[in-house]
Amino acid sequence: MYHTFRINKLRLKPFLNVISDIKKIHNVDLSDISKVTNIRKLLRQKGFPVQDGFTSVTTKCTICMEEKTEQKKTDNKLFVNKTTGYFLCPKCNIHGEWNVLERLMKKSKLEGTIKDYIDDLQQKIDNFQNDWKKVLEETTSIIDLSENETLELFRLFEYPYHHEASKVLSDVRVSEDHTVLYFPLKNSLDKVVGYHKVQAGREDESESCGLYAAGLFHCKATRTSRNDQAILVPTIQDVLHLAASKVPGTLIWLNNCSLPPVLLPCLENYQRLCLWGDWDNMRAVAEKLGEERCRFVRPTDGLVTATEAAVANLSLKTLVSEAKPAAHRSITTFAALRDDVYAELTNIDKVRGVKWRRFPGLTRLLGGHRRGELTVLTGPTGCGKTTLCAEMSLDLAQQGVTTLWGSFEIRNSRLARTMLQQFAGVPLEQNLQEFPKFADDFQKLPIYYLAFHGQQPIKVVMEAVEHARYMHDLSHVVVDNVQFMLGVGDEREGDRYLRQDAVIAAFRTFATARHCHVTLVMHPRKERESEDLSTSSIFGSAKASQEADNVLIIQDKRLTAVRGKKYLQIAKNRYSGDLGIVPLDFDKDALSYQSKKKTKSKQDEPDKLLDECFEEYSLEVHDSNNARTPKNQKNKNKSNNADTFLSDILNLNRTR
Repeated sequence: MYHTFRINKLRLKPFLNVISDIKKIHNVDLSDISKVTNIRKLLRQKGFPVQDGFTSVTTKCTICMEEKTEQKKTDNKLFVNKTTGYFLCPKCNIHGEWNVLERLMKKSKLEGTIKDYIDDLQQKIDNFQNDWKKVLEETTSIIDLSENETLELFRLFEYPYHHEASKVLSDVRVSEDHTVLYFPLKNSLDKVVGYHKVQAGREDESESCGLYAAGLFHCKATRTSRNDQAILVPTIQDVLHLAASKVPGTLIWLNNCSLPPVLLPCLENYQRLCLWGDWDNMRAVAEKLGEERCRFVRPTDGLVTATEAAVANLSLKTLVSEAKPAAHRSITTFAALRDDVYAELTNIDKVRGVKWRRFPGLTRLLGGHRRGELTVLTGPTGCGKTTLCAEMSLDLAQQGVTTLWGSFEIRNSRLARTMLQQFAGVPLEQNLQEFPKFADDFQKLPIYYLAFHGQQPIKVVMEAVEHARYMHDLSHVVVDNVQFMLGVGDEREGDRYLRQDAVIAAFRTFATARHCHVTLVMHPRKERESEDLSTSSIFGSAKASQEADNVLIIQDKRLTAVRGKKYLQIAKNRYSGDLGIVPLDFDKDALSYQSKKKTKSKQDEPDKLLDECFEEYSLEVHDSNNARTPKNQKNKNKSNNADTFLSDILNLNRTR
């Protein structure tokens, strides 16, 4: 990704730093995977009592113990995630990976690097406190506004209003011009550690500031006293509707249904968690929180959110009280599944999945990109499998589908450069002045990359994928490609087939169990160039095509036929059974296969030409009466011209 900019290295140094930040943040490496089987053992060996929780074990914070403060000793809690070993102290806001905590526990004296790490975190905390203090000085609380001002504010942001809405949002701050709202994010000790900045007219693009990943916005309906229950919803409108209905419990705004592990301590004290939102997203949330304490509000008559239910005049309090367990048992009955079946029937459009915007033809055949499915993409060598798969995943990531790329064939820098150019839609080397803008926007996309290349053991790869799924709530995993991941070994060919079958089985199980879509890019067998590829052309045994829900084949006939074309063939579609082809026209400047929209003028061209033909023919007839040429010659020329023109038009219509 970087070699195209070497000639301008000095001028582009800040731009290259942006790319290095992207690589640093979005790479998933083996060092991120914690070995936490000895968490309790190590803590007890160092004399720290351990208390088991739903998602974390709690103990005393060694950093807070060294500080001489008069705060409560009960606040001196350190939360250690059971799955990843990630730790967090809500009091001093020190957090990090398990290997950092392990070094803190084993060393009596702080190392230089650890001390610098803690000092850096503390500096960020101090900077945020100053920033939040400035926000408090420049804004006012919603509760301080008059009733008319509050009503106008809610109308501007299109929030549902009721007479106690200002009390529910009493912690929210308002800018002087009443166009910006600041939602404080609090940790488990009710300390403000960040805020969401929401601007009128751009509510879907809220800006997060401070240590926002470690805090949640929460509130309660007035005159409700239940403290052991929390209701998690994806929008602030849902929060306000629940508060208006006096639903008991803490109302939590779970922005974009995303739950990073660092937020889990905020929800550790709740015995009952009610999840209300899209099931695909909330299912991943329930797995992190502990399914035994989670309840899910099933969609009623296609009404997925609390806002939709409130508009339909349904009782939100009744729906919450009737929330059902988020997980089914190993053996179940139709009575337990009928709500899920009914939800699918009343939400057909959502069940079909996320639609590709760049490939409407693919959406028409497959319906959309659905979680829990396995897709196999194959095609001849050099046909553009990686480029097409990159654009398909980019299309989905731009719609919020969190994606993990495992590129074992080409390096991540090369892949990121391709996707960045597809995102920009222009040649990057010719638009260097626009690079910072493109890079900043691309960095915001939920795309992560495995830091692997070449042959890798399947166990190591699956550990990294599981870790990334837990940390980042993955919806899509791409492996490019399976043969490169397997590498070249000394085993016999039959053993290689067995290894490939094991890889396919592992990803098939992962897709189903973790409700995540997996796309495998695979090479085909060597076939004759004149023959079309089919599902039996995939390299290895038949397991790949049997396990796959979708099989996509790139057919490239440009070198075997005079008018040969490249197209994507849907050879298997387990969801609807619709098969067909999608033409692929490559735009070299944008590195894109995005379908070109036909202009209206081209569509109407045959009719336009036909009208012109009749008009011209009528003029010729009119002019022939006044001409001085011989009568027979005039008739002959007129007839030949008209017949030829009409014949061309009819042939043009027939070909179209």
